[in-house]
This record gives sequence, C-alpha cells and structure tokens, in this order.
Amino acid sequence: MSIDAALDRILLDLLSDRIIARMGGRAQAKPRSALVLFAETDFGIEAALGQLQQLRDAGWAFETVIAPEVRPLLADKLAGFEMVEAEGRAGDLLDRHTIILVPTLSVSLAAKVALGIADDPLSKILQGGLERGTRIIAARDGVCPNGRDRRARGLLPNAAYQATMSGHLQTLMGYGIELSWAARFAVAFEGDTLAAAPPIAAQRLIAVRTEGVFGLREARSLNATELRLGHAVIVTPAAAEELRARDIALVRE
Repeated sequence: MSIDAALDRILLDLLSDRIIARMGGRAQAKPRSALVLFAETDFGIEAALGQLQQLRDAGWAFETVIAPEVRPLLADKLAGFEMVEAEGRAGDLLDRHTIILVPTLSVSLAAKVALGIADDPLSKILQGGLERGTRIIAARDGVCPNGRDRRARGLLPNAAYQATMSGHLQTLMGYGIELSWAARFAVAFEGDTLAAAPPIAAQRLIAVRTEGVFGLREARSLNATELRLGHAVIVTPAAAEELRARDIALVRE
C-alpha cells in the first residue's frame, strides 16, 4: 500500500468515527462474541450460568462446544440462553473468536491441556487457542482440590493427588489461562462493572490473632474481605485455599 493510500485510509477511518459520534451512537454496534466450552463436569454450573447470563445481558453472544457427558444436563439449562452450538474444526472456530470461556473446567481437561494432550474437541480448541495467544478464562471450581463444592460432595483426595490437581492449575496459569471461580466469572471477564456490591457486613477488616495456627474452620467461618494476621501466625494450606476461594485478602501485620 502506498503512502497516499495509507493516508486516505486513515482519513476515512477518522471521518467514520466522527460520523458515528455525531449520530450519538445510533449506529448498530457489532455484537461481541466468545466461544464457550462446557467440559465434562457440573461443578459450579449454576453459578457459571448466572454469570453467563450477566454477560449476555451486557451484549455478548456465544457459540458453544459441549462435552457429550454433560449434554443431557445442559439441554434444559441452556434453553433460554440463545446460544448457538458451534460447528467446524477447531481452527475454524478459533478464526471466528478471540476469546474462549470455560465455565466448567474438569480435572481431565485441565490435565490434558497442562500436559499438551489434544485428543478431543475441547482440548484441541484450548491447545489451538494457547498457540494463537487467544484469551482464555476458565472456572476452577471443578479442579481445585479444596474447593467448597468438592468438599461438600466428599471428594477429598490424598495429599499427593491434591498436589497433582493444584500443579495442573499452576501450569495453566503459567500458560496464560486466567482462572476464576464460577461465581465471579463475569467479573474476571469484564471487570467489576458487572458485579453486585458485597454485603455491608462483609466489608469489615478483621485482625484475627498474632500467634498460633489459623486453620480451615476459622477460614470457613470468617466474614470479611480482608484477614490480618501477625507475622508469627501459621496458616494451614487448606485455610489458605479457602481464603482464595472466597476472595479474602490475606495481610500480614
């Protein structure tokens, strides 16, 4: 392209922006879209669907790829979402979308992506997205070894298996995948503009203690957004994971 043609292109773009501004935004904006992957787990599904509803209300449109194992579960739940089930190869889908959302990340899918295995549609899409630098946001509820939903179902693996699960999550974060909790999926995606204000009671700052051990029981019963501990207090790994799950900031005095 010649310099004159480039200048003409720039001037046309500027003129178009001016016209749209003069019209007061009456021009129809192009819909924002994302590719949504539902893996073979139902952990956090209700919260995730609520967050997707917020995004849809904010103007986002979705194409979906659903693992066969959860298709019966999601059939009714997705009825009112107006989501289009995606068709085509992974490369074609990635050509259409620059954002991938994974509201239900499973242990097996996390392991495959962490280890570079791509042998099914979802893992192929995620591998291709990583190779292209696509933005990927995933809910960690189904993989976090100490997540509340997993504990509620009695799924408490031994320390070695917990370390493996946590290691996969760490690897995914190292790859650049953004991990969130299903209940804060929309916030992680679009920022706090879509989040409801926290209850007033949860805005207190609490200094718990200056010595001893801070354990899981204390973490579960804590009603705060920030926890302040003395430098000598020992925080158990389970308590630290609970604080992260509840988005409670840990501050050392």
